[in-house]
Amino acid sequence: GTRHYHVVSRIVNRDFVMGYEEKEFFRRSMRKLEVFCGVRIITYCIMSNHFHILLEIPETDKLSDDDILNRMKAIYSKRVVDEFSKQLEQARQHSKNDLADAMLRPLLSRMHDLSMFMKDLKQRFTQWFNRVHERRGTLWEERFRCLLIEGSKHALYTVANYIDLNPVRSGICTDPKDYRYCGYGEAMGGSLVARNGLKWLAGLFQYSPNWRVVSKHYRLLLFETNASQTDFKEDHSEMPSLNR
Repeated sequence: GTRHYHVVSRIVNRDFVMGYEEKEFFRRSMRKLEVFCGVRIITYCIMSNHFHILLEIPETDKLSDDDILNRMKAIYSKRVVDEFSKQLEQARQHSKNDLADAMLRPLLSRMHDLSMFMKDLKQRFTQWFNRVHERRGTLWEERFRCLLIEGSKHALYTVANYIDLNPVRSGICTDPKDYRYCGYGEAMGGSLVARNGLKWLAGLFQYSPNWRVVSKHYRLLLFETNASQTDFKEDHSEMPSLNR
């Protein structure tokens, strides 16, 4: 079924290596893989040495060939997608469905799966980062840590607030709307895809889908949460590491 996770991963030695360029590349990669993998990013926060993502992994649906090809466009070049589409169409036309299914299987295995989404995201970033900074080796402290969010819709709202308030707790800003690299900041900057994540969350409480209404309610909750967590210190030592 559909599941919701709060995932966290840190840079090795907790070094502060994520500057503007690094955060921007990470954000773009995350959004592209969100489309390809068919997950929903509810909100997120990219800090200088770690990141948080609250995401929904939907129940696996049967995808058509066109669905898969459209998802491929998010992370593959037009040339690669066109060539793959041509070979897939030829297999279907000649009734070689087993061959077509075998072509699609590696792509499908990377969709609707938390571990594969995180693996693709972190590997893409590591390869880019190592190339740009002329380094080699491991970049991340471990695979990642995750919590399955179960129970009520209020639990999802609480975790979303906690994630979007990271830059405030860290002293980077006093208002999360001023931090570009969190879901709330991106949404307030005009990003429709970021707004959709928070609008979906607000929809659990049957708020109006109008962004002005959603942003007002979410902002009130953010500042209520911030007031209650004034002395809160971030600690993920109790979060289980996912090593499957």
